[in-house]
Order: sequence, then structure tokens, then C-alpha cells
Amino acid sequence: MTDISRELLESVHSAGACMIDIRELAGKLVHLSAGQVEALLLRFVDDGDDQAVSRLLQACAFNGVKLDPEVLCHCIGVCEEMLDSAPCFALQDASAIQPLLAAAVAEELSLERKIYATRLAAELTVRFDLDPQPVRKLLWKQQHSPLPPHYKILIEQSLQLLEQTSSNEQTTIPYWTELQLPDLLPEHRPRAIVGGDYTVRRPIPKLGRNDPCHCGSGKKYKKCCYLKDQELLRDASQYAGTTRSELKSKPGLVDDPDVIYNMRAYELKRLAPSELGENQLLTGYQCALDYGLRELAFDMLVECERRPGEREFDSGHFEDLIDRVLEAGDLDLARKIQDHCGEHTWYRPHAIRFRFDLLENPERFEPLEHDCRKSVSGILDEENEADEPLIRLVYDFASRYPAMAIVFARAAIASNPERDLDNDLLLDIIRDARLDLDLEPWKDPAESLLDWIEDQTQRKEKAEAENEEVKRLSSMLEAARAALTEKKQALHEMEQTVKELGRKPETAREPNLQDDARGKRGLDTNTHQDRQETLQRLRIQVAGLKAEIGEQQEQRGQLRKMLEEERKKLSALSKQHAPAEQADPDEEAVIVTPSGKPTLPVYTDAFRKTCESLPPALVAKAILAVGRFAAHEDAIWRQTKPIRRLPEHYRIRINLNYRMIVRWQPGKSLRILDVIPRHELESWIKRHG
Repeated sequence: MTDISRELLESVHSAGACMIDIRELAGKLVHLSAGQVEALLLRFVDDGDDQAVSRLLQACAFNGVKLDPEVLCHCIGVCEEMLDSAPCFALQDASAIQPLLAAAVAEELSLERKIYATRLAAELTVRFDLDPQPVRKLLWKQQHSPLPPHYKILIEQSLQLLEQTSSNEQTTIPYWTELQLPDLLPEHRPRAIVGGDYTVRRPIPKLGRNDPCHCGSGKKYKKCCYLKDQELLRDASQYAGTTRSELKSKPGLVDDPDVIYNMRAYELKRLAPSELGENQLLTGYQCALDYGLRELAFDMLVECERRPGEREFDSGHFEDLIDRVLEAGDLDLARKIQDHCGEHTWYRPHAIRFRFDLLENPERFEPLEHDCRKSVSGILDEENEADEPLIRLVYDFASRYPAMAIVFARAAIASNPERDLDNDLLLDIIRDARLDLDLEPWKDPAESLLDWIEDQTQRKEKAEAENEEVKRLSSMLEAARAALTEKKQALHEMEQTVKELGRKPETAREPNLQDDARGKRGLDTNTHQDRQETLQRLRIQVAGLKAEIGEQQEQRGQLRKMLEEERKKLSALSKQHAPAEQADPDEEAVIVTPSGKPTLPVYTDAFRKTCESLPPALVAKAILAVGRFAAHEDAIWRQTKPIRRLPEHYRIRINLNYRMIVRWQPGKSLRILDVIPRHELESWIKRHG
């Protein structure tokens, strides 16, 4: 390090957080290149010198120095105040977004600084009109973490910024990258504040100025260590005999866990577990783990285990640690922990072994992940449409792994609610798998899920039908309104014509010497009669138009009333939350229970004829349901409901869209009447009721 560099180091360390000092420091740095400044910054970051990092960043912002974005993002976790780096990011371009996103997921940053990095990335994304999705995804992940209210506000503001169409759009949300140094720093140095939210204790003994110095030199205190001790007093802590700087480097001096809680990642890295007190080791382990310093966390636990204390060491801490290490994918450290503890110490050894397998043999699980990703993301081609990945996995697991078959079947039903035939078959597999697990076959949550899907489908169909009816009535009302307007216009024109004819004066022909009196009177009489006939005819037409307009007004009123009724029905349907099955007036709200001895079914001609037009798989399912119904199997009887308006008639759910109608007299007869679409159930009941 040259003499100039030493002078610069002293200038950086002596500068205060004020504009006067930053101007002076910026003048001393103006001759340095960006590379030299970045090297100096990285040195301060490695040393954990937070004040020096902040002063150097502020001087760079004053000089307009554009730093490497990777170096700038390294400073986010070390700088004294979070916003000290914001003016430097105002000089960055779009290349700084990716390093900011990497900093936003860095484990060694506090949650507040991660959100700060994401906010800066959002502002740069809007400024350069880039794709907001990468930043939005990160904000969504942060949003779903347990956060204090002020953190949630920062995330919401960042999401609002991303909704802007361009950086020129006016917004009330302040941009941190637009903050200037005078917005962050006072003009002059503020008064020094000793301590914080605690009672300050003296790090040195109290002496008079003329007393002998405590160092033993024999000089008066004012001429020996007085000035040096003033610096120590300004760095006083809440513990007598120690300063804040000493506690950061050697927290074991006081053996208080609170000293560890307030440390950041770069300060924890400098700690040696052997120098911590017994009460600080577990706190240091938890803080190191929170910042992603898993190797240091392991060393803390080993040191804690090694020391005999009042309480016996809980080896479960190692299992908690290896869970976090395996989750982070650190296989080398996980093996190190396993070698230290041995497999016999784990509470759940099979879970630990499985997680090791996930990391050591990822190729085993990649095909499974590939299939699940295609299904969940909806990335299906023509082959996958017929062979849906989740459904195929159900059949693959069914014979050997019934529990996994049930799990994948539930996922397949939830992911593909429109595949009613496949879902009914999956429900059969679930019931068989539950039997293999010694469970009752008909109490799986998938049963309720299918009922919910059916209920939602019925509501959707009813809503669509009501919407179509509303559109039809609205169209009729509009046509009636247009016709009525046209008739009113014609009536108005005709009334004007009648008025004009009534006011028109009688015109007489010029007298002609050859005309006799009789001829004149006859002509006048004919003209008057023609005019009267025209007026009469027009009055009749006006009366007819008025009557027609009255009828159309009455018709429009009826249409308006019908439209209002349909809208009320649609509104009531949208607010309805009860299942459609219970809302059907033709069905009981009770479950049918079998009674009497099993009866052989008799198939009607209507049933046979219907089966000829149905898909073979559906016919096979209907015949299978008949057998189960006749044999009094509980699973099929739970899908059976009585028809209230037709005694001894029941309907059986075949799949989402079809119902089978049977007539059953307990212990006497069982007639299979028909298989009908679900939406035709009401009309079938009316025809046969």
C-alpha cells in the first residue's frame, strides 16, 4: 500500500456522515480509477468496516463513479445504513438487476436488506422497461414469508411499481434510486451520541484531570491517556469495562447472548466458537444458521457439545442442522455432520437417508419430476392428452405402493377435474388402495372432492343457461324498444299530416261564365267528401298505431319483468353455496341403506337401447354399478339417492355426467330402467311421474 493509499484510508476512516466531509473525501478520490475504488471497497467489505464502506459509496455517488454492479451488491450487507448505497444505484443500468436479484436471495443478508435489494431491482426494471416477471416472482416469495407490517408495505409498493407501463408514468411511491446525497446526509456533522437504547457503562475508571494516569506512567491523567480515553468513552457499551468495538470482536468478554443477537453476517464470520461464553454458543448457532453460515453453525454446536454445562446438551440440534443443510443442498457438510454423529442418533433416520438419496442420486427422481412438471404446468402434447402423466403414475404405483397411488390420484383428480371418466376410475383405484392399507374404502377425501367438482359443474351449467336466457331476453327487449320507437315516429308523422289536412282552407275554383250553379256546387261537394274520407282514413290509421304501440309497450313491460326475474335467478345462483345435490327437490338429503336380501337385476329395453349408444367404458361402469348395487355394497350405495316424487325409484351416480335410474323394492325386485345424462334428470322425472 503506497503512502497515498494510507492517506486515503485515513481520510475514509475519519470522514463523517455529512456533506462537508463527503465533499472533501470525494475530492481526494477523484484521481482514482473505478477499478481502484472497487478494490478498496472489497477490502473494507472483507474487513467488515461498515462505516468505511458507507463513506466510500457516498463519495463515489458524489463523483458520479459507476461501480461494477457485482461489487456494489456485495456492499449492501455491510454498509452502515441500508440506504447508503441507493445513490450509487442511480448510476447503474439494466445489468445491475441480475446481481440485485442474487443479493435478494443471499442467505447472509438480513430480511430487510433482501427486500431493499428487490426494491432496487424493481425500480431499475421499470426504468428500463424490462420484463417484470423475474422481480415479481421474488416479491411473491417474500410476500408469503412471515413479515412485520412495514416489510409488507415495502413489498406492496414494489409490486405496484412493476404494474406501471413505463418509467414516465406518474406515481406517488418514492424511488430510492432517485434519492440524492443531501436527502440522506446533513450538511454538518451531527453531535456524537454515546450508547443507544441502553444504560451506558464506563469502559475506563473515572479519574480527575490532575490525578495520576491509570496506565501507571506517573504522569497526570490530562497529559497522558485523557484524549485517548475520550474516544473510548464515545464507544461505551452497556457493560462496564468494555466498548462496543471490543464486544463485536470478543463477545465472550461478557457471556451475554444479547451481544450475539445484534450482529450481522460479516461480524459473525469473524467469531471463534472457542472464545464465546457457554450462554452464547446456542445463540451464535441459531444466528449463524439464520444467515446461512452453516459451517459456523456446526462448529458452534460441536463446541457446545464439548463443554460440560449445567444442562445436558441436546443432540437433536444436530438433526435440526442436518435438515437445514440437506435442504440447502450442501452434501459435503451433511456428510461431515453424519460422520460426527452417526446414523443411530437420528430421530427419523429414514427421512435423513431419503434426503441424502435426493442429493446423491438426482437422476432417479428427474423422470418423476419431469412428469409432474408437465402435468402441473399444463405442458401437454397429443400423447400426454391421452396418457396424462399423473394418471399414469397412479397406475404405476397402484400394485406396489398403494399410499403413493392414493396421493397421486388425489393430485390427478384436482389437476384434471374435467376428466370425469378418468376420475371415476381413479376413485375406484383409491378405494382398492385404501383396502390394501386396511382403511375403509369410501371415506377418502377424493370422494368429497368429486362431489364438489360435480356441484361446481352444475352451478356453472346453470349459470351459463341463465346467462343465455338473459342475453335472449335482452335482445328481445332491445328489438321491441326499436320497433316501438319506429311506430312512435310513424304515429307522430301521421298526426302531423292529419293536423295539416284539417287546417287546410277550402279552395274554390275560379268562376267560369260557362259553369252553371249546379256544376259548381257538385264540384265543391266532391272535393269536401274526398277530404273528409282522407281524414277519416288517417284517423283510423292513427288509432290503429296507438293501439299497436300500447300492445308493444305492454309486451316490453312483460319482457322487462321476465329479464328482471332471470337476473334475480342468476344472482341467487351465484350466491348459493349449498351443494346442488341437497338443493334438488326430487332427492332426499339422506343416504340410502340397503335392506332385504340381494335381488337379481332385471334390465329393461330402454336400458339396453341406451347402452348401445354409450361408450363401452361407460356401459361397463354402469353394469358394474348394477352388480354392486344388487350385492348391497356400501361404496355404491353411498352414491345412490332416492327420487322423492317417484316412490321406490333411485338414481345412481355413474360418473360426472350420467345417472342410472333404478326401481327397487327391498327383497322383491330390482329393475334397471335407464341411463340418462345428469341434466335430463328433471325432465325424466316429469315424464314418468
